[in-house]
Amino acid sequence: MKRILLTLLAAVSVSLMAAAKTDLSKYVIVYPASAEAEEGLDIAEAVASVVETSTGVRLPVVSDETSEVRREILIGKTSRKESAAFYAVKPDTFDYALSVRGNKILVQGGGCWALMKAVRALESGVPKKPVTGNIYGEPVFDRAKGTNLRILDDNIWQYDSDKNAPAWEKMGLNCTDAVRCRGFAELVWATTPDIVTLQEYSAHMDKYLYPLLKERGYVRAYDPGKDWNYTPVFYNPKTVTLEETSFHKYEPSDWSNHGTKSYNFCRFTLKENGKQFCLINTHLWWKGEKAQPGSDEARTAQVRKMMTAVDDAVFAYGCPVFMMGDMNCNLSSKAMKQLLEAGYKPLVWEATVYGDPRSGHHPCNASGFSRTENKSSENGMGAIDQFFVYNGKGGIWGASDTEILVFQRIYAYFTIELTDHYPNYADIRLQ
Repeated sequence: MKRILLTLLAAVSVSLMAAAKTDLSKYVIVYPASAEAEEGLDIAEAVASVVETSTGVRLPVVSDETSEVRREILIGKTSRKESAAFYAVKPDTFDYALSVRGNKILVQGGGCWALMKAVRALESGVPKKPVTGNIYGEPVFDRAKGTNLRILDDNIWQYDSDKNAPAWEKMGLNCTDAVRCRGFAELVWATTPDIVTLQEYSAHMDKYLYPLLKERGYVRAYDPGKDWNYTPVFYNPKTVTLEETSFHKYEPSDWSNHGTKSYNFCRFTLKENGKQFCLINTHLWWKGEKAQPGSDEARTAQVRKMMTAVDDAVFAYGCPVFMMGDMNCNLSSKAMKQLLEAGYKPLVWEATVYGDPRSGHHPCNASGFSRTENKSSENGMGAIDQFFVYNGKGGIWGASDTEILVFQRIYAYFTIELTDHYPNYADIRLQ
């Protein structure tokens, strides 16, 4: 999260000292000890960087477990009485506020992205009147320098009910598709990808989410008709042109549980420079070998089907191919090893700016949710949500150089209430 926060701050010119009459050199920055770093310490450090860049003074950063002093910059929901009003009525995840109460400067937000918006407001100076707003629909993640293609991927948890789960209702939360789709839409708005790939995307979810995607110009690559596509690809026609698409359910159906396991193949042209690329979004068989013998081989066979499609495309067009989705197995599995041995490269290892090694997985179901990771995060090996590039930089089939700049998993706290798979995105330079 800290890497993202620093990235968000990097592009903004700081004019705090010129705009503010308040002498900030005597303040202490206070963050809530009970908060996750992304909504506490990381935000406090971001504020400290803003102040230091503008004034040359590095302010102390302490938790609210320390004794109160007269002049404080309060981050989020601290134990100080001045912090209470904003959170008395539960704010929206994307609400933010920058205000002053006596000798306290309040940097507040309903979540980490909103808090960062308040930090940016502080860059313009300490306000005489409260600065408030809601960032829903605003871009949040700046693209890495040189990026001309961004792809967002996520398994969005098929719930398929308009009735809230009792466990969620007891927590005062709502896991219905109608409610969660607002969060999924915000992931798209915040990252502004050229292509969106999803898994477990049901017809029930579609009636809520697709209208939101269409509002921002995204188009479905493959119209499923009666043959529903649980692994859809959506794209922005302003930046990429769809050249061809096809949809394939895995057979036999015993290894596809109601047709949910499939892949969607697409070939695109990047409008910026006319470069072609192919993409495969997939969801492999889900059970473990102990739960159902033959599961490992089923996933391995499903991967072989995709590899055949990829070889045909690369031979015909000489372009790079991106393969992503919920593989339901990690990089040490037989299914994934055949990809590695064939020259498919995980983006987590290929990224030249940053490759996120975290597993990207946690519990989230009708019984509730938890931040606890249940897969290994060692060098990307334990993740079951994988993202590969084939025939990219140095490809043997005549592909232009393809540089993976960033592979990022989004761990914002509000996402744990959406699905058990943290979203991930890639910033790519296609040449």
